[in-house]
Amino acid sequence: VDCVIMLRPTKSRPLYVQCIGRGLRLAEGKEDCLILDFLWHTERHELVHPAHLIAKDEEIAQKMTEKMAELEEDGEPIPFDLEEVAETAEGEVVQDRENALAEQLAVLKKRKRKLVDPLQFEMSIQSEDLINYSPSFAWEMGPASDKQLAALEKYGIFPEEIENAGKATVLLDKLNKRKAASLTTPKQIRFLESRGFQHVGTWSFNNARALIDRIAGNGWRIPADIKPSEYKGA
Repeated sequence: VDCVIMLRPTKSRPLYVQCIGRGLRLAEGKEDCLILDFLWHTERHELVHPAHLIAKDEEIAQKMTEKMAELEEDGEPIPFDLEEVAETAEGEVVQDRENALAEQLAVLKKRKRKLVDPLQFEMSIQSEDLINYSPSFAWEMGPASDKQLAALEKYGIFPEEIENAGKATVLLDKLNKRKAASLTTPKQIRFLESRGFQHVGTWSFNNARALIDRIAGNGWRIPADIKPSEYKGA
């Protein structure tokens, strides 16, 4: 093969290299290979670059390429040690990954403060079927769907703690029935139980709302005549 015409769109560099590689195989009497890249893949994927020879992954290779492009003096490239560039690039990539992870954890922590842990909800509403739930069928053992997780978060449940699709189904059914029966929401439970009130999951929605309104009217402080551990809101 001495000519490759690339007409297949792809965002995958390995796939692009595999396609082009069919024309780069050595053969007796073969001197070159013509690559007709009508989709400009070469600009995106960089068929070959020194960084790819020693980099552990694509992200480090890209960082190395950026750093090598910066190694100029008076507009002219200057000699460099490829292994030193690789070591520096790898360190920066690791730091970038740690920073990104820290940001994700901060966002997750902020979300979690606003949501209710499923176990807290189960204990508060004293639901034996939720507390002792164990999946029986194959579909129940699979992961919860994005739609289920979004619905749970909308209700105020922290979705990352849901183990499987079966648990998500039972939990959503329980939440829908509680809403129809005008019982406390997960957010009401989180707010009041964080201030010492007990078994808020057994209260009515209106009783919980009235108490929260009263606390809000008192500057978000518990009124002096209320003792949370003894308060009966049901």
